[in-house]
Amino acid sequence: MHPQEQHERSVLVVAGPAGSGKSTLGRSLAAATGGLLLDQDIATNPLMAQLARLVGAGDDLDHPRLRGPVRQARYQCLIDIAVDNGRLGRTVVMVAPFTAESADPRQWAELVRQLSPAPVHLVWVTVPPEVAVARRRRRNLARDRAAALDAVPVATPDPVVPHVAASGSADPEFEGFRVLELLRSQPPAAPEPSPARD
Repeated sequence: MHPQEQHERSVLVVAGPAGSGKSTLGRSLAAATGGLLLDQDIATNPLMAQLARLVGAGDDLDHPRLRGPVRQARYQCLIDIAVDNGRLGRTVVMVAPFTAESADPRQWAELVRQLSPAPVHLVWVTVPPEVAVARRRRRNLARDRAAALDAVPVATPDPVVPHVAASGSADPEFEGFRVLELLRSQPPAAPEPSPARD
């Protein structure tokens, strides 16, 4: 039996701060479920790098000029691809920070609404902040060099919406299976009902 047959079609939103191991765990979850992996960095960074140059942001993909509508459009690309593959009956593993969505129930509800009717689960990946900084220094990507990595590391707040906590320091294959076991007992996020009309 293929692993995909053991799991209901769903969307796994794998999120967390930079350097936490989101991509590594996302790959393990996609392999374990037979799902489609959508990593925001892979899908959009080449385009974002060109936009950054056009607006004078250099290598800083977190530059203020790349926030707001550009950030929204970047995420919408990922969401639209996930929805399209969901219609084909595929489990989708989305990998991106999803910082705003995890910190605001309204933005999370809007994401769940767009991804419905597929069940949606948030997997929040973390490591100690000093580990995340050390990883970013080691990988030495352009966007990491543009970040302020010399500041005192500060932990990212946990999501305010239901989620499964995952360790970015654990063996990714083991952690992937552990997360899937936890998800079996956790109800997925449900889209909020449309307001009643008078």
